[in-house]
Amino acid sequence: MQHEFSDRFDGFDDADVKASAERFEEMLKSKETIFFDEETYEQLSEYYLLKSKWDMAMKACRIGLQQYPYSLELLLDKVQLHANYEQFDEAMEVLDTAATYNPADNEITYMRGVICNLMGNYEEAVEHLREALLLSDEKETVYFQLAQTYQNWQKFEEAAHFYKKAIRNKFQEEIAFYELVFCLEQADKLEENLSYFQELVDNDPYSHFAWFALGMTHSRLGKHKDAAFAYDYAVTVKETFASGWFNLAHAYMNLSNFLDAKECYANVLKHEAPTAEVYTHLGAACEKLEQYDEAYKNYREATVLDEMWDDAWFGMGSALYEQERWFESIHFTQKAIKLNEANADYWLLLGDTESKLGNFLSSNEAYTQAVALDPNNPDIWLNWSLLFFEQSQYGKAFEIVYDGISEMPDDADLFYRAAAYLIFDGSYNEAYKYLETGLILNYDAHAQIYDFFPNLDTQKALFRIIEQYK
Repeated sequence: MQHEFSDRFDGFDDADVKASAERFEEMLKSKETIFFDEETYEQLSEYYLLKSKWDMAMKACRIGLQQYPYSLELLLDKVQLHANYEQFDEAMEVLDTAATYNPADNEITYMRGVICNLMGNYEEAVEHLREALLLSDEKETVYFQLAQTYQNWQKFEEAAHFYKKAIRNKFQEEIAFYELVFCLEQADKLEENLSYFQELVDNDPYSHFAWFALGMTHSRLGKHKDAAFAYDYAVTVKETFASGWFNLAHAYMNLSNFLDAKECYANVLKHEAPTAEVYTHLGAACEKLEQYDEAYKNYREATVLDEMWDDAWFGMGSALYEQERWFESIHFTQKAIKLNEANADYWLLLGDTESKLGNFLSSNEAYTQAVALDPNNPDIWLNWSLLFFEQSQYGKAFEIVYDGISEMPDDADLFYRAAAYLIFDGSYNEAYKYLETGLILNYDAHAQIYDFFPNLDTQKALFRIIEQYK
């Protein structure tokens, strides 16, 4: 939901406004009154708004309106500030005041629509916005706001219709393309709109946003190769397009092309202010490339930028685990869990690490937590069962895998593992049944069972059974 609607701000001479801002702030400190003309107050409020210094913008509006109570620009800026603070009733009161001075102003009608949208009065918002549309010189902005209203109203097809209208009228902001794809996905209309996005590109091959939207559509449909192709065009058209690089990196990660993904994440950092999220993804790409030291450094950089970013603490734990630095790993994994107890992957890593340190009880506890959070992750059942297998508790190891099979009856790995544990437990007929099901589900995955039986005679016997299913 957009709170800010500062698209009406035109550029102004920054040096002049900075000088005015210094004088204004000096005036506030010394409490003496300096005379500014109406335009300067308008510029000051907009200057502070653009810098997200809302308190200062509000002061400029209040003092300005004391001297120029009819200033429409100051009144509208004040409306925006109330909206930013979610003071919607106050925003409406200011709009009522503005309407008494400027009864025919279309901007007031538009702003009423925006505020009604933010208040959740969607029907009323649509009425105001449709009225504003009739007289607006910037129809694309009104279309966009209508789309936002329908989206907040959960009417995704109507929202998509108006995002398309905004884009057709040259609304050139990333959010419109992003939200259009989202709304079509929510309405389950993405596949049938693929030709629309292809047309956007055909009609304007130099629009990085059009290529970006096409890439997002392919990506949401699981066509990662096509997505990478489109994102690659987006960043070719506009090399500084950080979102394009970010999504291209994701596409490469999905294609297991970790080297190119790493390069793309690095490009994101070149073209926009660094974030914990981007450093974490960069760390993950390095980890996939088995560059564990570099992965650790990137994860650590993420925690410097945002110490509450649990994913990065987990990443550090994971990179250290891969380097068999168990004691160090555990510290970071526990930190991640402290920040987010509901992530099964964190508990799984903790279980694996505690197991490596020989802490059976702590490991068992961590796996129990992991499986409660995500019973559909086969790795948790497999690793947890291994804990008991290594203690020669074959029956208990089988029980855990059996519980996993009841959650995921189509997972071949669980059946192969069940067969291995039953052979160790001496239950050969039952083991045969589980092996048979594993081979039916995924014949090619059978090689894993040999890892449990280094004895050549056992391997030969298994090989004869497996060959019958080829």
